[in-house]
Amino acid sequence: MDIASTALSAAQTLMDVAGQNIANDATPGYSQQVANLVATPPYAQPDMGGLYTPQLGTGVEVQSVTRVRANYLDGIYRTTQSNESYYSTRTNYLQALQSVLNEPGSNGLSASMNTFFSSYQTLSQNPQSSAARTVVQQDGEALAAQVQQIYQGLQSVGVQAQSQAGLDAQTANSDLQQLANLNTTISQAQAIGQQPNDLLDQRDNLLDSLSKLININFSTQTSTVGSFVTSQVTVTMPTSSGSSVTLVSGGQYGSLQVQPTTTSQASYASDTTALGLTAQTDTINGATIAVTATDTLQSLASKINAANAGVTATVVPNGSQYQLTLTSNSSQPITGNGSDLFGTTAQGLAIPVGTPQFVANATDALTGTTSPVAPSGGSIGAAYSLVNTDLNPNPPSGSAPTLMSQFTSAVLGLLNDINTVQMQGVYPVYSGSSTTPTSWSAGVPFFVSPTNTTGTLTAQDIPSVEVNPAIQNDINQITTTSTQAQDTGGPNLGDGWNATQMADIAQQQSGPVSQYSSFVADMGAAVDLSQNLQSTSQSLLTQVTSQREQTAGVSINEQMTNLVQAQSMYTAAAKVAEAMDSSLQSLLSAIQP
Repeated sequence: MDIASTALSAAQTLMDVAGQNIANDATPGYSQQVANLVATPPYAQPDMGGLYTPQLGTGVEVQSVTRVRANYLDGIYRTTQSNESYYSTRTNYLQALQSVLNEPGSNGLSASMNTFFSSYQTLSQNPQSSAARTVVQQDGEALAAQVQQIYQGLQSVGVQAQSQAGLDAQTANSDLQQLANLNTTISQAQAIGQQPNDLLDQRDNLLDSLSKLININFSTQTSTVGSFVTSQVTVTMPTSSGSSVTLVSGGQYGSLQVQPTTTSQASYASDTTALGLTAQTDTINGATIAVTATDTLQSLASKINAANAGVTATVVPNGSQYQLTLTSNSSQPITGNGSDLFGTTAQGLAIPVGTPQFVANATDALTGTTSPVAPSGGSIGAAYSLVNTDLNPNPPSGSAPTLMSQFTSAVLGLLNDINTVQMQGVYPVYSGSSTTPTSWSAGVPFFVSPTNTTGTLTAQDIPSVEVNPAIQNDINQITTTSTQAQDTGGPNLGDGWNATQMADIAQQQSGPVSQYSSFVADMGAAVDLSQNLQSTSQSLLTQVTSQREQTAGVSINEQMTNLVQAQSMYTAAAKVAEAMDSSLQSLLSAIQP
């Protein structure tokens, strides 16, 4: 009867486990569970002096209910998922950059350049035509507006990537906290002999979630409490220096911070020497900063920090010199204006804004120290790569050109080449109602920015480039005439040589138009490469997911077989109990008087 009773109990557990598996067939992250049966300890039959003492079985029991899990597949899955998340996110970002260019198309910069130079070709054939000059001016304004639109569009993608990385960092921090809490709960349950399968699934699901955001390393540590084994996971992440930071250890957890940062392009030999800046008021995130000629890098940092502008200003070494760095206290980019901190004046710091780089720091769960990290996987890694590499207009010396540096190089080459030709020409100056020039004046730059009218533009000028107001007010300052040797006898109103030179910029073999075409081609190649890597990583992830599902997933057919087997076991055990009961009834009937 006892043997039959244990069999009935075990069969009931087997049916319960099969039912649990069937119920969670569609539950994401659920691991198939299995009841592990063992024979109960036997006992020796009483010996009346025989040669041996036989041992009789006492039945069966469910020793444990465990998950079916292949840990090595978990590691492969998370690494593969981190790569797939990186390339799929990167592809989306690069496609967004590509859509900003709108190439090839009638609304792209290539079309604007062709229209602009075509207008100059027309002007060269009729240099005295006011209508042709007006068209050149209008096409120049359209070209400047197109440059601004593309540059701001590229920056906007970077800002969106930074914002999303900030949200992803918040999700990662939530996952880290939950992992640490589960470590504690699971180990406490295991220490009293429980098998918290559902909690173990939750912990694995959090590790899966975390691997989509950042590149992590994880390991499982076990310890013995009495006669029971407990387990906890440790999560680490590589730092920029090549070491590692512990994000989760036992019940302790660290955090990840993702923050935009901007660093001044100008470096100074001293951080405590007056910079000689123009006395004025600059703005950072809407907060005003009073700049004076006696300000040093350190004093500016102090002023910015005291303004509570949502940024932290620090002075950082750059080789043997120093720079001013602004780091956002949130995931939002830093905005600002002014001729020194955010301008291009001769003595200005020229801190770039719009699409600043961002820094990623991780706080160690055990030591509390914060270290810089360079995410190389997951969605945060994709944003980090896009902003700090692809959209970095100033790649480190010796490294390959970035997409943004190629764009700025091509655009600045275009604008400055146009300015050079425009300034080497001359335009007529009339006196009174005379139709004959009384003198000739050197050409002014065609394109300028509000803070730079020198004719040599820099990357800081691109967001606000415009046609020179002098030309907007007087289209006669568009030079078609030249003082070159081709102008026999000096400047001539009918001479369109300078306008022809301007139109010829479009045909230069290695000129700015060709450089821009190369940039567009490189952008397309970057998108294609990312798409190919995404496709490869998706295929690998599908394979690993299938392998993991075959091991840990629920098979309805298998569970139905288990259920029928458990049901048959239960029926047979009940039959044993019935037979024993019938035998006992016969025995009792036989011995009754």
